[in-house]
Amino acid sequence: MQTPVESVLHSGYFHPTLRYWQSCAADLRPENLIYPIFITDSEDAVEPIASLPGQARYGVNKLEGMLKPLVANGLKCVLIFGADIIITYYTPQLLGWLKE
Repeated sequence: MQTPVESVLHSGYFHPTLRYWQSCAADLRPENLIYPIFITDSEDAVEPIASLPGQARYGVNKLEGMLKPLVANGLKCVLIFGADIIITYYTPQLLGWLKE
């Protein structure tokens, strides 16, 4: 006879960062923030976004330089907004930068 399962780990908790987010609701640190990244089609562009002070649309050639200091300060997660083809093509490279 099989013992009934007392608890099931939700599929959203498969990664250490996701599990950490669930364990620290009142703790505000870089590792539990999600940073938005806006990507433009122009590879070398940095286009300020007037409605979002301090934010810009970045070309793919500018992403690594913009992200490295954030990752060094503890950033663990980004949310990418931009053209689908650019995101699909450059995501593996972006993930490599973040893992370093």
